[in-house]
Amino acid sequence: MTHIGSMVVATVFMVLAIPVHAEPQTWRDRAIAAVRPGAVVARRGLDNDPITQAILFWQGGGRWSHVGIAVQLIPEGPIYIESAMPGSGTRLERPEIFFSPEQASDGEVMLLPEEAVDAVQSAAKSLLGRPFDDQLELDDDGKKLYCTELVALALRIAGVVKDLPTLSVPFLPQQIIAPDDLIAVVRLIGLRP
Repeated sequence: MTHIGSMVVATVFMVLAIPVHAEPQTWRDRAIAAVRPGAVVARRGLDNDPITQAILFWQGGGRWSHVGIAVQLIPEGPIYIESAMPGSGTRLERPEIFFSPEQASDGEVMLLPEEAVDAVQSAAKSLLGRPFDDQLELDDDGKKLYCTELVALALRIAGVVKDLPTLSVPFLPQQIIAPDDLIAVVRLIGLRP
């Protein structure tokens, strides 16, 4: 290939690569920027993750596969997302990690009314460190928690919700709280998007 031909190919390659680097603000940037203490957060895992696919399947398609609550451990300190994960139980992650490309393909943040923030954060923090509920049982008084159970229990303790819809899932003897159902209730009770 001649020198001019090489330059033409290189120029075409550079022009084609520009849109990739100049993409507008993504959902990820907006979600991370929107996180505030007490917010209920939802994410959709990756399409190649079998747990994400199972959760979405159980919901009849569904949009969300994981939820959490934003907490601030000390006033004016960093904000973390508290969620329950297999193998680690309830844990804290920075919003940048919770919504990272390695864990999320979509995300949403729902802010609480100001008067509920302290109670929800306090309730969520009181649940930190509990083991993950591999059996997805809602009748163990919160001794073990899965993600939607953690958020639902924190919202109940804080007095924000009373009851949440449950879902029957094949091969499980008990009902579960599905991420999409939890998020729908959060929207209906007047939490602002």
